[in-house]
Amino acid sequence: MSKYQRCPTCGCEASGGFFGGAYIKLHKCKSKGHVFCEECKNGDSCPKCGSDDVRWNDDEAYTNK
Repeated sequence: MSKYQRCPTCGCEASGGFFGGAYIKLHKCKSKGHVFCEECKNGDSCPKCGSDDVRWNDDEAYTNK
């Protein structure tokens, strides 16, 4: 299971779903290791460093509700 409950970059949390089953997809910058979601991505690049060397759908952040 993922160690994330929200996006570590923007703080966006998963919402909806029944019995805590909601999640958001997290992506990881291969260059610097930044983790981010769809809400804060910069087009097809990392929002923190601008690298376009990204591992898409690398992890998922699940709500803890």
